[in-house]
Amino acid sequence: MLSSAVLLGATAPQRPAYPPAPPQPVTDTYFGTAVADPYRWLEDPASPATHAWATAETDLATRFIRAQPAYAAIRGRVETLAQGSPSRGGLQIAGRRWVYLRRTPPAPQAVLVARDGAAAPERVLFDPAASATGTPPAIGSVYLAPDGSRVAFTTQLGGSEDETLHVVDLASGSMLADTLPHVGGGTTPVALAWDADAKGFTHTALPRNADGTYATNAVVLVHHVIGSDPASDAYVFGRGLSPKAEYHLLPSRDGSALAAVVADGDGVPASVYVRRGAGAFEQVATPAAGIGSSSAPDAAFVGNVLAVIAKGRASRGVVIGIGAGQTVDSGTTLVPASALVIDNVVAIPGGFAAIDIDGGDSGMRVFGAGGKAATVPIPGVTTIDELAADPSGGDVIVGYQGYTAPAQWYRYDAAQNALVATGIAQTAPGDFAQVRVRRVLVPSLDGKVQIPLEIVSGPNARGPRTPTILGAYGAYGSITRPRFSATSLAWLERGGALASAMIRGGGEYGDEWHQAARLATKTVSADDLAACAKWLAANGYGDAKHLGIAGGSAGGFLMGLALTRNPELYRAVDSSVGIYDLLRVELTPNGAFNTPEFGTVTDPAQFAWMRQQSPYHNVRAGVAYPAVLMTTGENDPRVEPYNSRKMVAALQAASSSPYPILLLQKSGQGHGIGNSFQQTVDATAERYAFFWSQLAD
Repeated sequence: MLSSAVLLGATAPQRPAYPPAPPQPVTDTYFGTAVADPYRWLEDPASPATHAWATAETDLATRFIRAQPAYAAIRGRVETLAQGSPSRGGLQIAGRRWVYLRRTPPAPQAVLVARDGAAAPERVLFDPAASATGTPPAIGSVYLAPDGSRVAFTTQLGGSEDETLHVVDLASGSMLADTLPHVGGGTTPVALAWDADAKGFTHTALPRNADGTYATNAVVLVHHVIGSDPASDAYVFGRGLSPKAEYHLLPSRDGSALAAVVADGDGVPASVYVRRGAGAFEQVATPAAGIGSSSAPDAAFVGNVLAVIAKGRASRGVVIGIGAGQTVDSGTTLVPASALVIDNVVAIPGGFAAIDIDGGDSGMRVFGAGGKAATVPIPGVTTIDELAADPSGGDVIVGYQGYTAPAQWYRYDAAQNALVATGIAQTAPGDFAQVRVRRVLVPSLDGKVQIPLEIVSGPNARGPRTPTILGAYGAYGSITRPRFSATSLAWLERGGALASAMIRGGGEYGDEWHQAARLATKTVSADDLAACAKWLAANGYGDAKHLGIAGGSAGGFLMGLALTRNPELYRAVDSSVGIYDLLRVELTPNGAFNTPEFGTVTDPAQFAWMRQQSPYHNVRAGVAYPAVLMTTGENDPRVEPYNSRKMVAALQAASSSPYPILLLQKSGQGHGIGNSFQQTVDATAERYAFFWSQLAD
């Protein structure tokens, strides 16, 4: 039971009374080195002791947060702000039809909608809430047929990411009988490519185990004919490839060619295969070309030419066109390398468009016949999150957002090289007029680079005493981008500030930026975060007593790395669904997918530096650790929840400070993907209330 002083958020912090977690050491030996694991018993989710401990920890954390004096006001304000206007995303255009997801708060999940152009009304194709008597599913992936007649989409329940495929006819709005379970998700993303006539599609399928369950890897491609039994889907491609294979499928618009971009795990470039006509798939690029990853194909068909972004040629990318009979080595250079990172290519009428990145912020160029290029005017500190068109004709739609500007869709006017508002936009539910956005470049601790740091502050900020939350990710070459968050106003208007660091390990400056903090150099990402923390303290934002850091997934690993390397720099840490036991993660279903980024303990050289990096193994007794809130989901298919359980137990036993070390283990949730409106509101309110309780004075 927490003391009344703690529950009331007393000025003098008192150490919470944590549920007992007696160490039960297990020792593993790696290449002659013995490594103790005192909390191995917390790995078993079926153990009554583990369940009881996690339940007690979650109850303690919930009571602590909800007892904070500011919690009720923060929770109410977050919910009010979250219930703003509808937001839209994932736009696809074909046959003059638009398809996308629309989230309308406080509906629990986004719905799938269609419209026949910007001026036409929206039609709901699938509403998860109307389809279920209990918890509604979440829509995952969406695939519009090239003629605009049908759309395939996946659903998953409870954060499990075990995805089931459905098909809806756009003209009638009716669901077809085709329902295909276990097409991917979680460790193995779904991929799908329609046939040109929309009578079938090629898709990912997980193999079935002998006991009737389905595997979580070794996915292959099969072909489904609309109206047929999914059990009869014909094998297409993938046998003999890596069990870690993750696919993107890209069909040419006329159906004459199909590309498969296949990554061997997370955070590494892909191999590219192309099938033309009824022929076999032929490899046209190896990972050495630096094309794509598990998260993005970095390719598109422009006519029958496959345009690929090749970062093996230049760290920030060049666009190579691969035609029939060509490979990436014999293809044509369509866009040469420059100081900009080429982030995406999209076919549009008369050519293609490229989204560029400069340290995390977006730009756009359009390339027409003969290679003529035009730079499209885009505001600074912006994220282009939509770029959709039917190459055969019609509108080119561009959507962008920023920290204080909600997402809005524009029509690209090629004649004027300008963007014209369509009227389709999210509106801000509060007043962001007084919110200040600042972008700076921070010298890294090693003196090698300048790190982009973007700071958003409200009108009531108070210098070094400003409660400041610094977020970062820094992994897999993923790019941290400016995003609008309506609920951020709940923090900013109280006098807080939010900062976003584009640290190494990400892709904000291309592949070199990623490689600088990967595998043996992973600690560079934590050093870059430390540099940004020191800059904030020295330049009128939160000092070490008023600075918190936040990250999730691989960003959760970063949080563990940061708090064990530099606990004195941070007053509070919010870390969600993170990897903390680096030595055992590859034993989990998703672990093998992470080894290209974090390493493998089967290699003695890699084990040596993994042991030095693993947050769980670097918790030291007697260190005054900052306050910590760790969140995990019971159904997480990407990072086993035991990482958070073990890390919290170790920190609670070791820390000499009175600051709380808290665990929230969420039931009915996974990695955060597909969370409902209410789950998202709860998580945001808990995060802000936790940080306010620690950073405000």
